[in-house]
Amino acid sequence: MNGTVRFRIRARARSGLLCRIVGLFAQLDLPAPAMQVSISGSAMEIDARLAHFGEGLVPVIARKMAGLVGVEAVDLEIGQLELA
Repeated sequence: MNGTVRFRIRARARSGLLCRIVGLFAQLDLPAPAMQVSISGSAMEIDARLAHFGEGLVPVIARKMAGLVGVEAVDLEIGQLELA
């Protein structure tokens, strides 16, 4: 498995929702993703990146995120691992 996974989430700005999103990674004992969170009024955008963790699991996590109350959209990008 090589590469990175990026989840771009648009949702309502709720701290509990942010915790539930991070909890999806914790349930699978995955490393914490690199995250950037932007809040503007009642809208929240989350950009979460981490090493690819499995062809079967990545879309499952994306669907679970999309099913959380308050999430408006989830965009999934799978790319190559960037070497610095």
